[in-house]
Amino acid sequence: MGKHKIKIPLTKEEYEDYLKVKNEFSNMLDGMTEEERKRWFAKLLFRKPIDFEKEIDGTVYCVNTHFNCQAKTSVSDRIDRLIEQMGK
Repeated sequence: MGKHKIKIPLTKEEYEDYLKVKNEFSNMLDGMTEEERKRWFAKLLFRKPIDFEKEIDGTVYCVNTHFNCQAKTSVSDRIDRLIEQMGK
C-alpha cells in the first residue's frame, strides 16, 4: 500500500467521532464470517463501470481506463501523492 503519510488536523470531537466510526466498522467486520466480509467488500468495488460515456453541454466524453500490470506504484500510492500535492 501507500508509503506516504498524510496528517489531517482534527478537533477532539472530530477525532472521537473518527474513533467511534472506526470501532463500529471493526466490530461489524469482526462479527462477519470470512465469506460475508468478502461479499461485503466486493459490493464496494466498482459500483459504476470503469469505462463510461458522459455528456456535458452536448459533448459526449468517452472515458476508458487502462491498467499497467508492470507498474511500480499502485493506484493507492498515486492517490496519496495527489492528495499530498493538493495540500502544498
